Amino acid sequence: MTVRESAADKAIREALESVERLERERTDATVDFDPEAQLEADAASVELLAVDPDLPPSGDMGSSSMTTPPAPADVEPPKKQTADQFMIASLLKAKAEMQDVLGQTQKEAKDMFDRLTRVSADFDNFKKRVGREKEDAIKFGNEKAFKEIIPVIDNLRRALLAAPEGDSTFVEGVKLVSKQLEDALGRFGVVGFDSLGKPFDPARHEAVGSRPDDTIAANLVCEEYQRGYLLHDRLLRPALVIVSAGMTS
Repeated sequence: MTVRESAADKAIREALESVERLERERTDATVDFDPEAQLEADAASVELLAVDPDLPPSGDMGSSSMTTPPAPADVEPPKKQTADQFMIASLLKAKAEMQDVLGQTQKEAKDMFDRLTRVSADFDNFKKRVGREKEDAIKFGNEKAFKEIIPVIDNLRRALLAAPEGDSTFVEGVKLVSKQLEDALGRFGVVGFDSLGKPFDPARHEAVGSRPDDTIAANLVCEEYQRGYLLHDRLLRPALVIVSAGMTS
């Protein structure tokens, strides 16, 4: 399996290749001067003049069409770039390319860090939400069972109201059972609340009617048919009440 070369590794490799190439060219440019080859070239020029005497010398600036017009005095001929200068220019170019690659890599790293930060924040929010849902499941998981038990307490209260007079043993026994049951539910967060004489609250009360009452002001609960209950801070069952319409005119 081939490993994909990164942009930074490619730039470094190309820079090293450029340095090696420039070093070879510099070595070739410093070869010792050959005087014999230069003498042979000069002799060839002399022989050419001997064959054609009318041929103007290379320094003659006559009107012949074969000669090249002289360059203006104020224009300098282009200088040939040395091997060292070429190597420095190539290294500067490689440096600029590597800086571009570094900038792109830094940008990608910043984008990845920002993405990681967002993912971490989302994961923290997810853990908090799961924790709240778990806590709510523990607190309110038995809500349906509690709704089935509360009517038993209602019936015990009705039994107390219908108990015959003089039978204190029976009344005390029913009161004890009712209290034990309410205490057991209270340990799980189920508590009842009184509504008689309290302002009508749609969040807790369910009105089954209204009637005039000379002793209770308007919009107050004047009668309670069924007691309401809370499970921790959540309404488990609303209270069934009669709301006072105020004094009769």
